[in-house]
Amino acid sequence: WRALPHPLPLPTRSMGCLNSIVTMLYGELSPTELLQASFFSLLLCFIVGIYWMMRSLKDSIFATIVGLEYQPMAKMLSLVVVTLLLFCYNKIVDCVPRHHLFAVICGSYSAVFVLTAVLLMSTTFGLNGPDGQPLPASPDRLLGWIHYFAIESYGSLVVSLFWQYLNSQVNLKAAKAQYGLITAGGQVGAITGCTLVVGSKRFGVPQLYAFGGMLTLVSPLIVAVYLRYFPPVEQVADTEAGRSGGDSAAKRVQPGLFEGLRLLIRHPYVLGIFGVSALFEIIATILDYQMKVLGKAAYSSTADFAAFMGLFGQAANTVSLVFSVVGTSFVIRTVGLRPTLMAFPMMLVVVVSVIYSAPSMWTVFGGMVAIKGLSYALNNPSKEMLYMVTTDSIKFKAKSWIDVFGGRASKAIGSVVTNTFKKPVTNLMFYGSLVSIGIAFSLILITSVLGRAFERFSASGELVGMEDVSHDEEELKGLSIYSDDDDDDD
Repeated sequence: WRALPHPLPLPTRSMGCLNSIVTMLYGELSPTELLQASFFSLLLCFIVGIYWMMRSLKDSIFATIVGLEYQPMAKMLSLVVVTLLLFCYNKIVDCVPRHHLFAVICGSYSAVFVLTAVLLMSTTFGLNGPDGQPLPASPDRLLGWIHYFAIESYGSLVVSLFWQYLNSQVNLKAAKAQYGLITAGGQVGAITGCTLVVGSKRFGVPQLYAFGGMLTLVSPLIVAVYLRYFPPVEQVADTEAGRSGGDSAAKRVQPGLFEGLRLLIRHPYVLGIFGVSALFEIIATILDYQMKVLGKAAYSSTADFAAFMGLFGQAANTVSLVFSVVGTSFVIRTVGLRPTLMAFPMMLVVVVSVIYSAPSMWTVFGGMVAIKGLSYALNNPSKEMLYMVTTDSIKFKAKSWIDVFGGRASKAIGSVVTNTFKKPVTNLMFYGSLVSIGIAFSLILITSVLGRAFERFSASGELVGMEDVSHDEEELKGLSIYSDDDDDDD
């Protein structure tokens, strides 16, 4: 028996075809880069998964304990709370090595979430009384406010910390290849978290809350394992003989409680990133409240409304997951960063126009799924790449102000709009959509200018914020020389 000649064994041909598809979607990925992307993908999976599970519970719990009509006020007050936490965070960044930040931040949130879950089970402070019926909603019930602020700040601080750390670990070429895979991991976690909430009747709301609190401790463990394969940048910089002084200076995070705010105000490029982040959040806040008002009218019970929000999370993150796997890296590498940044606000104009023309619960639901899905899969990764041409001081200090304070401030502004036009619902749908369309058009202009600036910095190799580091080093040298002269005189 003689086998028929075959030009190429089938497994080899299949592997070659698979490699071609992977290369087309993500570019050339070395085994080391793939391992690094896998670690960050898993880390984002837990961070985002926990956030989406808690986020889906957040509104239903707040509506039961405090009342949904107080949500706009809660969003406005969260700006104050998160700003205070941001000062604490910046102080922690000055005192704690960046690779230990996850242990400190996630450990603190884990304790808060578990304690809140215990109180939610209480028949005095929690969701239900001794008779099993929901306790009366009241703005005087502090547990509802603490629960809301804890989840809001977790979504701002921990997610921002992830991207700060990631942006400091990879270069632009690796980011274009890896960010799609990393984002996909986040969406797997988000879908899982939302799926758990859909089954909140079976598991129990306080029990899911406690489970999320315990899972928060997994993130520091992933970082600890990652550091075994990829040592901290500071240690590598100390041991590498050929590392240039400029690279070392760019990696140094300047201390100071207001350093991030100073960098944000000083550099127009960083202000542009702030604008892109904040303006979108205003639109998202308005549309989110429109959907929740219509959804709460259709689903009155806590569990049913939580299941509705869980369904939304499943749909939005499924869209994001599919696009992250097959589209994110491909679009950014093929089209370029500037057109990618501009494409998202153009889509916002279309979606909000449709909602304006046909305002209904499922129209808003579909629009929010499209916006949130592509925001996570395309807008966020491309926006994060804008930090590739900045120093680590901007990546850690200024970015925390952009993500945390900017995110809260924009949600507060969006809540002012929704609070102004919340009654009747027809006013909310009409005027909220008009405001959203106007902001979306301004975003198109800002992303165009910002994209051109990124291309200019990338071509020249210039880092935004490097002049601040050079100035600080010159001052230190001057002080050192002055000190040496005093010693010689003695």
